[in-house]
Amino acid sequence: MNEQFEKYYAPVKDLNALAVSNFEKILELQLKYFEDSTKAGIEGLKSAVAINDAEGFKDYINAQVETSKQFTERAIEDGKNALELGNSYAAEVQKVVKETISVPKAAE
Repeated sequence: MNEQFEKYYAPVKDLNALAVSNFEKILELQLKYFEDSTKAGIEGLKSAVAINDAEGFKDYINAQVETSKQFTERAIEDGKNALELGNSYAAEVQKVVKETISVPKAAE
């Protein structure tokens, strides 16, 4: 009974491990982006408070444009990474399912 349970439970266990691993990786991407964007927002506010003249305002605007550009590029890269993670996860799930389905039946 134990062996039969293990036979059927093993693929479920593998699929759950894959799901957890994938979830962790996606969450890492999101948390890093959130942390970096929060820090950039705070720095932007500090810079805005420090504006004393027209030149300072010009520098502030240029810095905000550059920050926006960097975060747009980062979002594109993170999107590509998330897509790659999703594709890798799907391939691994298919592999586990295929291995489970193609298990040779015991000789009758």
